[in-house]
Amino acid sequence: MGPAQVTSYRVAAPPGPAAPRLRVALFADPHACTPFMGLDRLAALVDRTNALGCDLILMLGDYVGHVWGARPLPPASVAGVLAGLTAPIGVFGIFGNHDWRDDPAARDARRPTAWHHAFAEAGLHMLSNAATVLETGQGPITLAGLESQQAFKTFFRRRAGGMDDLPALLPQMPAGRFTLLMAHEPDIFPELPDHVTLTVCGHTHGGQIRPFDRPLIVPSRFGTRYARGHYRDGARQMIVSGGLGMSGPPLRWRCPPELVVVEIA
Repeated sequence: MGPAQVTSYRVAAPPGPAAPRLRVALFADPHACTPFMGLDRLAALVDRTNALGCDLILMLGDYVGHVWGARPLPPASVAGVLAGLTAPIGVFGIFGNHDWRDDPAARDARRPTAWHHAFAEAGLHMLSNAATVLETGQGPITLAGLESQQAFKTFFRRRAGGMDDLPALLPQMPAGRFTLLMAHEPDIFPELPDHVTLTVCGHTHGGQIRPFDRPLIVPSRFGTRYARGHYRDGARQMIVSGGLGMSGPPLRWRCPPELVVVEIA
């Protein structure tokens, strides 16, 4: 796995809620494990993300590494490194399907996992079907976080559901204010109302293996439709990061890891 590239997107706010000028860094899918994403490599990515000079950093889930032939790193160790992320407005995050999968007893009981506890103890601000209001130089925005839509999906549970609760989250995202939604999987995008201005996601790894520059497999009910990039649907927009790590086969082919910078103007 080679070095991470920086991919930038510019998002123009649609007519309606006034959008602040923001630079947002997306830190997605590190899948921490040895030997592929050890603590030293993770720390270097933290330093590189901080050096981007963004106003806000968003962590988009899948912190545990489930890679063939690798050893996952403990939640507390990973959380301790990610606690080094810093930005003027703040650092916020959500959890991914692999984080739930890593603690099946907690997942099946629908209670916080070892990853939730470790991140809380490290002081990381995670949003679990919850929203918060952030003050910016140009006014407030709503930042929301949706839990994983594939929390229960494993090799043996191909159609299982998730821990997401969009009906509980929607009242926390009122119309009339610029809304930025973190959702690990992009599949929620068609279900969102127009006032959810921008959605940011990870999960797909851009396909991870892209022969002829086309994703081979994307873990989405929409197939390769939302593999990676900038998507628009009426007033709504979505950015899907190709992510930083790997899952399953220890290979990223023609799909380099990426840090994403979103410029909202």
